[in-house]
Amino acid sequence: MKRNSFLLVFLFTGVVWAQLMTGNGSVNGVSYSYETRLEPPDPPISKNGGGTLTINNVVKRHLCDFVQKKCFGYDLKMEPLPDGRYLFEFSQLTITPEKMAEIFDNVGGWTLMPMPQRPATQVLSAGDTVALDLFVNPATGQRIVDYITVQGGHGRRLSASGSPHDFTVEEGWLEISAPRLTINGKLLEATALNRGVVGGSSVWIYVSGHGRFIFSLAPRSDLGMQKAGEVRGSTLTWRWGGDEFSLNADKRIAPGGGAYNVYVFNDASYRPKGDDTFRMGAGGASEALVRH
Repeated sequence: MKRNSFLLVFLFTGVVWAQLMTGNGSVNGVSYSYETRLEPPDPPISKNGGGTLTINNVVKRHLCDFVQKKCFGYDLKMEPLPDGRYLFEFSQLTITPEKMAEIFDNVGGWTLMPMPQRPATQVLSAGDTVALDLFVNPATGQRIVDYITVQGGHGRRLSASGSPHDFTVEEGWLEISAPRLTINGKLLEATALNRGVVGGSSVWIYVSGHGRFIFSLAPRSDLGMQKAGEVRGSTLTWRWGGDEFSLNADKRIAPGGGAYNVYVFNDASYRPKGDDTFRMGAGGASEALVRH
């Protein structure tokens, strides 16, 4: 599963780096965000993806190399403390290869890599950021680093004004966190307690009875994607087959303060492994996701 995304290069405290991924979520009343960086950005990496999976209040943050079929990351437990601070406990990633194959549409043969070193449990305040090495190349010293920031409380619904316009590369990518989906005004109960997060240049959701919807901010008429909706702040809306869908997240879905057109492809025949009513994913190029 290939991920084609633009490369952002910045100068940060003397270290040149590239942004690979961003995300956020909330567990046990503690909200957090993460940003994944490649330090330094050369040589660039491709064909990677990942996100978070929350099981029994444990965040399983994973990043995957689709060329070598290697996966690395960490488990994270978070708890609010009586003094207003937060306990962050990190440990080795515990996603099984079988679960990884399920997450990434039956791509199997995964090897789980250990962390370069296990970070200590930390007591943090809202606004604090922890830098965590996910992978270090012993030959070059190049690192993949997660910067985890404590947000504190739960997010709130955001909006945006103005007419929606097409996405430009400079403006970022889609990110969906803790979604609540309504169809023709009725809440899909399977999303009522969903605290997951996905992000990438294209994202998708599966809804039982409707198949898989693939979304892009960039116009992709060459793939048969139709301009069928829009993003405003933390809300994604679209129409398909006479139905109206509205997905509300707990964070802004598209970077920046604008409203954006959304291009949609529906694979009505898609069925995930298992009997899930709702599922979402990201990290793949639109070309790889769209099936004709």
